[in-house]
Amino acid sequence: MAAAWRSLRSATFLAVRAITRGPLGVLVMTILMMALVYVQLLFIPALIQGAVDHSENQLIDTATASVQITPGHGSATIDAASALVSEVAGVDGVDGVAAAMRVGSEVSAGSRSGSWSVLAVDPVAYAEVFTTASNLIEGRWLQPGETGSIVLGVGIAGADLHDVASYRASLRSVHAGDAVTVTFADGSTTDITVAGIFYNHLVVSDAVAFITDAAAADQLPASADRATAIYVKTERGDEERVATQLQPKRADATYETWLDLRDVIDEQVWSFNMIKDILGVVSLIVAAVTVIIVTYVDLVGKRRTIGIERAIGIKANAIVASYALKAIAYAVMGTAVGAAILLGIVDPIIDRYPFSFPIGPVTLSIDGPAASQRCAHPGGRVDTRRARAGVALDPNQDPRRDLELSRRAGDGAVSRAR
Repeated sequence: MAAAWRSLRSATFLAVRAITRGPLGVLVMTILMMALVYVQLLFIPALIQGAVDHSENQLIDTATASVQITPGHGSATIDAASALVSEVAGVDGVDGVAAAMRVGSEVSAGSRSGSWSVLAVDPVAYAEVFTTASNLIEGRWLQPGETGSIVLGVGIAGADLHDVASYRASLRSVHAGDAVTVTFADGSTTDITVAGIFYNHLVVSDAVAFITDAAAADQLPASADRATAIYVKTERGDEERVATQLQPKRADATYETWLDLRDVIDEQVWSFNMIKDILGVVSLIVAAVTVIIVTYVDLVGKRRTIGIERAIGIKANAIVASYALKAIAYAVMGTAVGAAILLGIVDPIIDRYPFSFPIGPVTLSIDGPAASQRCAHPGGRVDTRRARAGVALDPNQDPRRDLELSRRAGDGAVSRAR
C-alpha cells in the first residue's frame, strides 16, 4: 500500500509539473483540441435528440394532448360531455380541457375533394390545450359562437405550398377567404368560408379542419353536448397519475396518455434514435483516437525526459500513471472549455436560429455527458504503455545506462547546435 501511495504521489507530481511548466502554447492548443472533440461528440446527438423531442412535443401539442378520453367499447360518442369536462377540469394537475366532436368527413373545393375529419370545438378551450391556434400561416383562428367560418390544416388546404409532404393529396390552392364545401355526418353539405390555415408540421394534425361547436349545433343539432374525444393537458411526466385519477369520473370511457398514442411517430423516433446511437459510437471512437494521438505526440517528444526520470529511480508505473493523469486533466479542461462553447455560444445561437427540418424548427437538446473524460484515461494508458515497451521505459534495463544514453543524446544535440 505504501509503495502504491508513493507511486501515486510521484505520478501526480510529474503530471502537475508537466502541465504547469510545459509550453503554454502547447497546453492551450491541447485544451482547444479536446474542447473541439467534446463539442463534436455532443453536437450531432444533441441535434437529433432535439428532433426527437420536437416530434414528441408536436404530437402532444397538436394531436393527442397529454391524456385523451374517448368513448368506451360500443359507444360512438361521449354523452353529457360538458359535465365531464367540468369534472376533469377540477382534477389536480389538469391545466386545460377541450372537447371535440367529429361532425364532418369530407371537404371539397372546385374539382378537388378528400376525406378529412371536421371537428367541432370550443375555440377558446381548444387553444388552451393545443398550440394549433398559434400555428396559423394565413388568416385567423375561430371566434366563439361564429357559424360561417372554418379553419383548415395545410394538409387539407394545400395553400400552394408545394414543399409540404401532403400537398399532392390536398385541395392544393385553397387560401384564407376562399369558400369550401363541407359534407357533414348526416350527408348534408354547406359552403363555409375559410377563416385561417394552420401548419403544425405534423401530418396527422395538419389533416384536420375545425368549426365552432355553435356552428355544429346549427347544422347537426344532435351533436350538441356530445364529444368523440376529450383532450386533457397536464405537465410533462404527470400524464399517468392524472389518467389514473380521471378513470372513476366516467367508467365507460377509455383513458389513454400520449405515450399510448404515439404510434404515428414511433417509426420516425426509432430512426432518429438509431442514427443518434450510431453517431454517438463513432464520435466516441474519434474522441478516444484524438486523446491517444495527443498523448502519444507529447510522449514521443519527451522520451529523453522519461529516460532521465527512470535513471534517477522513478518507477515505470509512476510515469505511466502520470501520463494517464495528464490525459484526464486535458480532458477535464477541454470538457470545461467545450461545455462553455456549446452552452454559452452554440446553443444560444441555435435557439435563436433553429435548424429547419421537415418536422419544424429544431434546436439542440443537450444532455451533457463528459464523454471526453470516458476516453481520456484509456487513451493515456495506451500510449504510455506503448512507450514503456521501448528502451527508455524498459523496467529491466539498467538505470545507469538510461542516464548515460540521455547524457550522450544531450551532448550530441549540443555538438549539432555548434
